[in-house]
Amino acid sequence: MGVTPKIAPSMLSSDFANLASEAKRMLDFGADWLHMDIMVKFVSNFASFLDSQEKRNDFQHSNFFCFLGFFLQDGAFLDCHLMVTNPIDYVEPLGKAGASGFTFHVEVSK
Repeated sequence: MGVTPKIAPSMLSSDFANLASEAKRMLDFGADWLHMDIMVKFVSNFASFLDSQEKRNDFQHSNFFCFLGFFLQDGAFLDCHLMVTNPIDYVEPLGKAGASGFTFHVEVSK
């Protein structure tokens, strides 16, 4: 009896204007989880849509939280890959918004 693999496609190449429908499409195609890369300062954030919200320190009004509302209704597991400095600062607000799990880089953690 082995571990059952989980399929977790990245949302990075999704249409950010239609994240909920993109997520639904991936789940409809059989994804077990969804994976969201959040890149702020720690890496070159060529595709992070949280950058402007992070600069304003205002996650509560982010489009990302509207997107997470989809998961609260659907019950899908959302893994957030935090490529950020001080990832602990992101865990509580993202968790409250519906993120299910977190992956982060220990070398930037305090």
